[in-house]
Amino acid sequence: MNVHDAAPLIELVGVSRSYPGVRALDRVSFDVLPGEVHALVGENGAGKSTLINILSGLVAADSGDIRFAGRPIRWDNPIQARRHGILTVHQEAELFPTLSVAENMALEQGLPVTWGFWVEWWRVRKEAASAIAVLGEPVDIRQPAGRLSVAMRHMTQIAAAVTRRARVLILDEPTSALTARETDWLFDQIARLKRDGVAIVYISHRQEEVFRLADRITVLRDGHRVWSGRRENIDRDELIRHMVGREYAATIRRASAGPTSRERLVVQALTSADGRFSDISLTARGGEILALYGLVGSGRTEWAQTVFGLARTSGGTITVDGRRVNPRNPADAVAAGIAYLPEDRLREGLFRGLSVRANTVLAALRELSRGALASVRREQDATRDQAQSLGIKCRGVEQPVGELSGGNQQKVVLARWLLANPKVLILDEPTRGVDLGAKAEIHRLLAKLAASGVAIVMISSDLAEVLAHSDRLAVFREGQIAREFNTCDATPEQVTSAALPTENETHIASPRRAIRARHFSSEAPLACALAAVFVALGLTTHSFFSFANLSGLLASASILTILSLGAALVILAGAIDISLGSILALSAGVGGSLLKLPYAAEVVMPLAVCGGLATGAVLGLTNAVLSILGRVHPIVITLGTMTIYRGMLLGLTGGDTITDLPRPFTSWTTSSKGGLPGSA
Repeated sequence: MNVHDAAPLIELVGVSRSYPGVRALDRVSFDVLPGEVHALVGENGAGKSTLINILSGLVAADSGDIRFAGRPIRWDNPIQARRHGILTVHQEAELFPTLSVAENMALEQGLPVTWGFWVEWWRVRKEAASAIAVLGEPVDIRQPAGRLSVAMRHMTQIAAAVTRRARVLILDEPTSALTARETDWLFDQIARLKRDGVAIVYISHRQEEVFRLADRITVLRDGHRVWSGRRENIDRDELIRHMVGREYAATIRRASAGPTSRERLVVQALTSADGRFSDISLTARGGEILALYGLVGSGRTEWAQTVFGLARTSGGTITVDGRRVNPRNPADAVAAGIAYLPEDRLREGLFRGLSVRANTVLAALRELSRGALASVRREQDATRDQAQSLGIKCRGVEQPVGELSGGNQQKVVLARWLLANPKVLILDEPTRGVDLGAKAEIHRLLAKLAASGVAIVMISSDLAEVLAHSDRLAVFREGQIAREFNTCDATPEQVTSAALPTENETHIASPRRAIRARHFSSEAPLACALAAVFVALGLTTHSFFSFANLSGLLASASILTILSLGAALVILAGAIDISLGSILALSAGVGGSLLKLPYAAEVVMPLAVCGGLATGAVLGLTNAVLSILGRVHPIVITLGTMTIYRGMLLGLTGGDTITDLPRPFTSWTTSSKGGLPGSA
């Protein structure tokens, strides 16, 4: 049977969703069939993110129906959607930064356990390694996820999704941070999933990808479905016209700025302290756009972060307008006239809890202030000007920036640096996740800035963008510059060939060495500070390093240590328990009350210990059962039980301290065992 004759696997019928002041979706219908790619396109703010959030159970529709395999269904949370085989790779790949890559990949489906509580870590590592193997990239699954680049976070999430048994796979701008080679890998995986009957929802601003992959296309504009049909029934110009609601004039290839421009940024033999790149020499001239291209992990982003003072160097020089600078932090870089738009806008570029205004004016507070006092009116006027210039869609400049779509958030970060009037502007993936109209506007603004004398350094994984909108191009490969081009003379084949490693340039071990170096550099300051505190206490406190004192410290910390380990297990299981203190107190209260029974110590001591342990176990299981069976968030459950357990303790003890415990018990808990004092 032809795929187009099959019944929809998942379907939205007349779905609407509103937020304060915004109608995100208005009676939209959408479906996807088994074994097809259904592309969802539209400008930023058109409603795409809201639609896929409803599909994946992140938000609920205000009205309308959801049907899965022909039956009405309603997701209460994303876990239910995942259990039905609906997997989503979001545009912003947010992971738990302190957990390992393997742990993050496992948490998506839940940690594998035996006996209801014992985590099978060998399975976690095995499944993660199996998923990563399809990438063909040397990724250490044991490293903290916070050390992955944006592109590699996308790659690991995509790898995890395509290796699981998905029935519906939602890909939101999956290639926005990938280069041509990684994109080809993804397309091969999509073709395989189609053959296996997986229904794929594909969201992208890149027209060539939509027409290459999609079987059907649906266009959203301002929360309405304005067109839907087979790919062959629409051409690119008509698709863009439906998306933007007007005729769209594509930008033309940028003319070269010429070799006589003033040198503004000169980097000589720059080498990073963590070994991610070495011996990089580049010159960026005022009036030109210098593009940096390379595969994931080639060193482009790390170079930009080092120039901006976010990472340390082990050698080399940086010069701005003939003046040597040594940016030890971003403040030094900004003072020298260097601005940086980061690739990871959510973690490194935005304060999501602050307003659009507050995020926009951060780099220009001094210029917009009246003496020592901030001028809200000036800030609002400057923000409105930037919002109008960049086409930022928001309810107002005081709207929290975290409520904006991804593309509009990107524009806010760009607006911030445009207000700062920098000499050198480094932009890492400036059009990632941005719609066609906004992308063209950003390119025009960059050209205008370059014409005013600013040196523009643009890092991009979009080869077409690199060739069309830059004057010169430097290709990074394995942490070094492989080749430089004048883009008017370069071809896609030449650039791609320069970016690909040769057969004798494997460097498989280098990423792991770099990971170990970064891990040491991030943990070493904490260890040194702790050692300094111990040395200071040892010099100023008598007998601080004595065995008796140190063993006493360990004994005093033992209860909190056990409590912390229990909390850590709960967090690793994907939950949280804020009633731990109340559980501990009530368990101790039960044990203490049992010790007051009028029986011999040989009877009440074992009874008290077992009673206290049993009380803690029952209370913890009660929290788990209420949360799992009641499908209520653990914070809500444990906030309530915390109060209940405290009340039970007050009822048991009357608010008084339990004293006059049996002498054998106090002797047992304070005696030394193995040279260490007791801690009970």
